[in-house]
Amino acid sequence: MRSNPYPSDQPALPRLARLRAFDHVARSGAMSTAAHFLHVTQPAVTRAIRSLEDEVGTPLLERRPGGSFLTQDGLIFARRTQRFFQQLSAALAATIGADAQSDAVTRLSRKISDVHIRSLIAIWKSRSFRGAAKALDVAEPTLHRPARDLERLVKTPLYRRTLDGIGLSPAGSELARRFALSVVEIAVGFEELAAHQGSAQVKTTIGVLPLAPKRLLAIVAEELLRVHPKSRLVIQEGSYDELVVSLRSGASDLIFGALRAPPPFDDLCEENLFDDPYRIVCRRDHPIAQIPSPKTSDLRKYNWVFPTAALPRRAVLDTIIAEWRLSPRVQIETNSLGALIADLMVSDHLGLLPREYIDIDDRSDLAALNLRVPHAPRIVGLTTRLDWLPTSFQSDFLTVMRKQSAVQKSRPQ
Repeated sequence: MRSNPYPSDQPALPRLARLRAFDHVARSGAMSTAAHFLHVTQPAVTRAIRSLEDEVGTPLLERRPGGSFLTQDGLIFARRTQRFFQQLSAALAATIGADAQSDAVTRLSRKISDVHIRSLIAIWKSRSFRGAAKALDVAEPTLHRPARDLERLVKTPLYRRTLDGIGLSPAGSELARRFALSVVEIAVGFEELAAHQGSAQVKTTIGVLPLAPKRLLAIVAEELLRVHPKSRLVIQEGSYDELVVSLRSGASDLIFGALRAPPPFDDLCEENLFDDPYRIVCRRDHPIAQIPSPKTSDLRKYNWVFPTAALPRRAVLDTIIAEWRLSPRVQIETNSLGALIADLMVSDHLGLLPREYIDIDDRSDLAALNLRVPHAPRIVGLTTRLDWLPTSFQSDFLTVMRKQSAVQKSRPQ
């Protein structure tokens, strides 16, 4: 068994004719049934599956007098192949405004090739035909042929002229995102096959919000990797909007941090891990930090480092200032956590941060005031795709994260 044979910047996608043949034999158990459904000869189905087995580097089917039966590796790959075609049908259905189970979508799906999918994803990632052609190392007219053929098949404008040349329309971008998400299933299938053979790493990409308790994540990662030493965690910090884009395109597997409750898209779901109340913070030698139990009136002589308006903390701070009649003067406003901490350390300004960032992440240079913030605590949890099917490595990550989070959940507010 060899690892994914595709370069990391290209979709891990075999020819769709091979995947279709395998999918139908896997579900029917017979080469002849698959050949009849696909309107090809039985030898053509046999050749397609043998080519796919050569590509993945392991037998997927065992041929016996009673039919064709999935091997253990075949069971692994069949599950991902079936999900790939489900995602593909859903993508096409959304584009043409039809039901995913309709005959129209079934007929259209049979006409889609791996070249169509690769081309659209490349244009989406590169933001133009010119950039996509360069990324794929083909002439631009060569890219235009499958791109325009796909547009003809779906009968929907997929492209528009931009400052960088010809790029994707909103419909084209959404179809490309859904195509990318479907290809993830096949890429994960390659990884699961490699893991089953013990010959390669399994990778999980976690999007982390800036104020997520990273020490907790580190504890989870170390415990997990002791059990899965060949696997790999990729941890990428970013804004919520950036991480949602990555998650919905399949570039990442989950988001760790404060939940939005509800999430902004109906294809996402959230899991509550524990509450994380806000705390008023300052430098440890700040005058107000020396008061054991400060009152709200003690805060009135100090100004704040304000979060920018787009951050959830800003609405909380605005409410506190209004209710407690504190100084509303805005001298510094930032979305940078580093800038906030730096200013608190050299001034008498106050700030607002979640408890877990201060306590778990050992911010020994900060002090949290013994003063309850009159606001519902934010909720730390996991955001995933609604139809996500985790690998065994990812399932173990969830198990360890839930166990460690239970410890935090038991802490007093």
